[in-house]
Amino acid sequence: MQIRIKDIPVEGQTVTVDIPLTKGRTTMDGRLCGQIGLRVMADEVVAEVRAAVEARSTCSRCLEEFENGFKIDVVLACVPASSLTEDDKQLSGDELDLYFYEDGLLDINRMMEEQVILNIPMQTMCSSDCKGLCPACGENLNIGHCKCVKRPSDERFYALKALINGARAANKTKGA
Repeated sequence: MQIRIKDIPVEGQTVTVDIPLTKGRTTMDGRLCGQIGLRVMADEVVAEVRAAVEARSTCSRCLEEFENGFKIDVVLACVPASSLTEDDKQLSGDELDLYFYEDGLLDINRMMEEQVILNIPMQTMCSSDCKGLCPACGENLNIGHCKCVKRPSDERFYALKALINGARAANKTKGA
């Protein structure tokens, strides 16, 4: 959905969005639903986004799919891309609330996809106490214990382990 900046009324405009999300673009399958309030201020557009994502994600620990929803409440300053200088082409962390439009058109779908990508957690987990997968056999440890035979640690690392334990013991005596 594209909105021509000059067609936004002086009193502002509210746009209702219902955008399908696909795994290729956002790492989630689902929908983004909400409203965007648009107000024009000179050559800038202020966009107040109130939206919710209803989606399915894959857990980073156990690889099971789960419902992963979150809200997006953000105010964006939409500025023309032509106003960028060479020094402005790299955004800093505090400038993530900027969105650039071209040719007087505000691309709502692209703007909202960017906000979804910025708000997805780096690691999505089905729950905070997810036990993940057994590193040896790949069994989901949330379902039950694996039947792997626990291998003893590699003897070649005993000297390193003793060194680390000695350093820890020395630090404890210093702190006491």
